[in-house]
Amino acid sequence: MNIFSVSTDEQDVEVLLGNVSEALHAWESGETLPLDLSILLHETGKAKQHVRQLNSQWHIDSNAVVLSNRPGVGPWIIRFQQMVRRLTWWFTEPLMQQIRTFQRSTAVSVTHLAQNQSDFLEASQNQNAELVALQERVAQLEAAIKASGATTANRE
Repeated sequence: MNIFSVSTDEQDVEVLLGNVSEALHAWESGETLPLDLSILLHETGKAKQHVRQLNSQWHIDSNAVVLSNRPGVGPWIIRFQQMVRRLTWWFTEPLMQQIRTFQRSTAVSVTHLAQNQSDFLEASQNQNAELVALQERVAQLEAAIKASGATTANRE
């Protein structure tokens, strides 16, 4: 399960690690991340990347145990977590199922919205190209009318 995602165009490891550090600090502080409006600015590649990430992360494993590598104490912490999970599964599993259902529905809805946006953008670009072609055709016809009007005026 991914907790955060960092994508960078830089090949510099220090920049990447700085981004990872900032993402971890933001995640640990619980602050609300800023709304990313790049999806609305025709960056469909980024939108599709977010959709793929959302689809890969919607499922929550309610039996997951946080591993501890502390010498001597780590195995006991893991066993304690497993015991707590086994004792409380009857309470937490219905809640986790509701969360999974909601997240799956959200992932499907966002997938459809991203596809609709992509289709809309493509249709808009096609209509724009058709409009430009029609404007060029109108300009050609107007030029032809002016030329034929000048020719008939010269005959008279």
